[in-house]
Amino acid sequence: MTAVPESPESPGRIDVSDRTHRARPTTAAFAAALIAAIVVAVTVFPVIDGGGTTTQAAAATTTDVATVQALYAQDLASRINAERAARASLGVAIPQLATDPSLTAYAQSWSAHLAATGTVADPPLTSCTSASTAVCIMAANSGDSGNGTWPGDGSDGMNGDYMASAPHRQNMLGAAYTDVGVGVTCSGGQAWTVEVFGYTDGDVPSALARQAAQNAAQGSPVPAAPVVAGAPSGDPVYCPGQTIAADGTVTATGGQYPYPFRVAAIAGEPNTPAPTVGMAATADGQGYWLARSDGSVSVHGDASSYGSMAGTHLNAPISHIVATSDGGGYWMVAADGGIFSFGDAGFYGSMGGRHLNAPVVGIAPTASGHGYWLVASDGGVFAFGDAAFHGSMGGQHLNAPVVGIAADHATGGYWLVASDGGVFSFGAPFEGSTGALHLNRPVIGMAATADGGGYWFVASDGGIFAFGDAAFRGSAGATRLNAPMVGMAADPATGGYWLVGADGGVFSYGAPFLGAD
Repeated sequence: MTAVPESPESPGRIDVSDRTHRARPTTAAFAAALIAAIVVAVTVFPVIDGGGTTTQAAAATTTDVATVQALYAQDLASRINAERAARASLGVAIPQLATDPSLTAYAQSWSAHLAATGTVADPPLTSCTSASTAVCIMAANSGDSGNGTWPGDGSDGMNGDYMASAPHRQNMLGAAYTDVGVGVTCSGGQAWTVEVFGYTDGDVPSALARQAAQNAAQGSPVPAAPVVAGAPSGDPVYCPGQTIAADGTVTATGGQYPYPFRVAAIAGEPNTPAPTVGMAATADGQGYWLARSDGSVSVHGDASSYGSMAGTHLNAPISHIVATSDGGGYWMVAADGGIFSFGDAGFYGSMGGRHLNAPVVGIAPTASGHGYWLVASDGGVFAFGDAAFHGSMGGQHLNAPVVGIAADHATGGYWLVASDGGVFSFGAPFEGSTGALHLNRPVIGMAATADGGGYWFVASDGGIFAFGDAAFRGSAGATRLNAPMVGMAADPATGGYWLVGADGGVFSYGAPFLGAD
């Protein structure tokens, strides 16, 4: 291996060092002239907000950091291939990169080293002395992501920063390469990433021919445009401690978080299900529906399927689901206030297509089922059908954002709950709150008792708080969860309740367990 001196660092730019790698003595001259192994310390450049209303979506992965790191690595590999596909043409063959296990293990080992030292450094490019079918490491990119920028903290921002540097972009897009290995280590609220590229020693003549054709047609380095997989795009993966929403929300677990507005899709991204966002119970308490952010709905117990938005483009993700009083249908509401009615649930209007100051986070139907209220995170309330407007917190100072709404069918009023457990009553009796208490985790939703004499709310760790005639039947507050709680539903038959996590896990308290996703 020979080394080219490190280039000086420019203010606000990327520190770059170039290396060439000798595969075998017979091809060293060609490889040295053609392939550069680039190592960088990536800095996150500010990205302008994509606009529209925003809300964070729950992670679609577990809290296991190793799983998040593997997901992040898969996502980066998909983004590299998306960039390559955007530049392939009839005259230039740019192979899609296959993920090689040996390259992946090497990249992961070096990313762990970078995280442990807290310093981005060149990965040594090992000699290639194996059989002609062995994949040789010919180039590498290394870097660490930023922290505190949205969009930008996730894997899409990492990809975009690599693409912004000509030498690293050349490694990612080089037509010579056929294989890739990506390693990611999450540490200190950052992703320490390593990408290694190669081809088999027996493929050297073809690799050189492909690279020469690309150089002649596209130049060297390959031009920056278009960047198809930078921020914001696809469903990026984040490490624990990174920012996942415009309001500065930080993920404690890491995972894959979709954008709350339309962005370009990335082919081949990890096939993770959309996160569960809520649940609704049937009238007899012998079934329930679970809704996901993509509009898909799963049925359990005696719940019937009345349709969903699965496979349909949504302008914003689904944020909540509620059932009609007879259990013959349900409504789903999206973060932009769009309403989707199924079964005997009537459509009485929506906020879809209108400007909102904050995303819609909940919906509650009237006792007759001929109307509903929507609530936004700023406390704004929107009434439709026979739902009477009794007031809102819109335009008023809140200590914490509103996260849910429940209807009082006895009075025709409603309650709002904020993430700090503060309760706001409108045309409904105030039964208590946790607004003045320290909570281990934020409140994420609420449900009312059948007679309107009380309510529960649930925190993201599964903690339950009961007020009025709402009976405490237990909680998951002391249970290790694979994913945070995102919703609850009351059992009208028993007075118990169910909790649901972002991964579709269901927890039953004084209510029958009827299955989970």
